[in-house]
Parts: sequence; structure tokens; C-alpha cells
Amino acid sequence: GGFWIGAAGFVATSYLAKKDDDVSAVLKGVSSASLEALNYVDSLNKKYEVTDKVGGALSGALDSTEGETSSSVKSALSSAKEAIDSFDKDIGIKSTLGGLVLAGSDLASQLATKVVELNKEYKVTDQIQSKIDEAVDKSKSKA
Repeated sequence: GGFWIGAAGFVATSYLAKKDDDVSAVLKGVSSASLEALNYVDSLNKKYEVTDKVGGALSGALDSTEGETSSSVKSALSSAKEAIDSFDKDIGIKSTLGGLVLAGSDLASQLATKVVELNKEYKVTDQIQSKIDEAVDKSKSKA
């Protein structure tokens, strides 16, 4: 159920963020602050080269050890770093993920809007509530 709860939460949040009310303002503020924090951490990483220093420390630790295991680990790490760097240059991970999130948010908002329209037209939630009430009444009459 975790996936479906997460998906429903994403759709609901996307829908609510597109409306013009207090909930929308809060969601937009939280997402804006989160994005700013993410960008700030990224700029700090670039400024102080944190990931490069961590990678350098790991390489230094591996260099100080001898043996076949150390060589194979260094080779694997080097290959992985080259693959990630190449992939990021070709794809642009940050901009691609940002675009996917925005597109997904727009689609989820459209889906939620359509569901709300269909519910207004066909009164689905009213029908469900009616069936629940009937079931409750039947169970009460049997008791």
C-alpha cells in the first residue's frame, strides 16, 4: 500500500498546489524553500568540492593499502566515477530530474482536476457514501 499512498499523496499535493488558496500558498512556500535548500547545498558542494574531497580521501586510503583487493576497488571506483560523469554530461541529471518532476506534477494536477470533475458529474463519492450507509444500517438492524 505504500506506493499507492505515496502516489495518491503526490496527486493530491499537485492538485492542491495549482489552486489559489491558503493550502496552495503553503505548499508552494514549502516546495520553494526545499528547492532553495537543495540548490544551496549544491552550491556549497561545488564551492568547497565536498564530494571531490571525500572521493580523494577514499582514494588516499585505498592508495595507502596494498594488494589485489585494493587495486580492484580503485579500478571499480574509477570506472563508476567516469560513467557517472559521462552520464551527467550527456543527460544533465539535475535539469532532467527537475523537468520530470514539473511534468509529473502538471499531469497529476490534471488527473486530480479530471477526477473532481467526474465526481461532480457522476456523484461517485455520494454513491459510495450511500452504499456505506446502507451496509451500516443493515448491520445495525441485524444486531
